[in-house]
Amino acid sequence: MKTTKYVMLTLLIAVSQLGMAKSVVTEFKVKGQCGECKSRIEKALDLPGISFATWDVDSKVITIRYNDKRFSEAQIHTIINELGYATDKQQANKTAEDALPKCCRPGGAKHCEPKE
Repeated sequence: MKTTKYVMLTLLIAVSQLGMAKSVVTEFKVKGQCGECKSRIEKALDLPGISFATWDVDSKVITIRYNDKRFSEAQIHTIINELGYATDKQQANKTAEDALPKCCRPGGAKHCEPKE
């Protein structure tokens, strides 16, 4: 009888774990240029279900922790692409890219404010 209860409890725990969301951490390149890009990208990803998003200006790598029941990695790439930035998996939305400040467009680093 104890063994049956143990097996049932184990199965119940296993089944309940199937529906639970996981916290996923991913990193990928985002083709931005400057601190203004960093602010824009990170602000767009300040959403329920995304624990943190940090983009490094020098390496161009973003690190994101998100709830996989609320977002997929593809959706995160799309959010960034709709801002006008390309990632290593998707091209930028061209209209949004053209609307970015000159500094933030591809090749626009020469228009950026110098780093302090």
